[in-house]
Amino acid sequence: MDTNNAHNIAISENAKLEVAEDTDRYISRAELRIAPYDIQEDDADDKLLDVLQQISKNLIDNVCQQNFEVEGSVSAYVEKKISGTGKDTIFLPKRLITLQKIRIYSSTTSYVDYTPDNFMVKNKFISWSSFVPDVVNPARFQLENFPEGSYNIGIFGIWGYSSYPNPVKYLQGRLIQKLIDDKAFANKFSSEKIGDYNYGLIVEDDKIFGDPELDMIVRQYRGWINYAVT
Repeated sequence: MDTNNAHNIAISENAKLEVAEDTDRYISRAELRIAPYDIQEDDADDKLLDVLQQISKNLIDNVCQQNFEVEGSVSAYVEKKISGTGKDTIFLPKRLITLQKIRIYSSTTSYVDYTPDNFMVKNKFISWSSFVPDVVNPARFQLENFPEGSYNIGIFGIWGYSSYPNPVKYLQGRLIQKLIDDKAFANKFSSEKIGDYNYGLIVEDDKIFGDPELDMIVRQYRGWINYAVT
């Protein structure tokens, strides 16, 4: 393995490494040391591996246009605001695990809260499940709509993934392997510096990472966000 190549792209000459927190990685160092990755100490010591975990996580979050961490808990739900479009369905800015309530704002200080039983809740979107009389023909009923407005819908819940998806963990493991092994792959990156660390952002967006297996994983999760925003 070309460990010099990995050092060159991953860490500046005098970098001072801080130990990565669990949230800085999707796959653990212990998992990287065994099959199917088998990254040995001679290939990347613990210091370099920690840096590569942080770099690869930044890359994954960037190309997937989301992160895969949990936001919120049953004791502290997180509110995310989105804009109502006057339709009965709203698409979500992030995967929703648990819905606590939806708050519809008529002003910054005035709002009405609705419990989850008023809605059909999916990971990607939420739709009203209650019907109201049609404004044109009161004898007919239609689904309630989310009122049109700017960030007037507050969604309280737990967001993200209760555990990191296995494809994302695999993606990070394979990325780290390629950063260590493949000089041509590493050369696809342009350098960016954050603090003491240099890391890369992919220039060639048409093929993402340029590896069909890895690109398929990225499209699976990036496609979800594109669908939600469209």
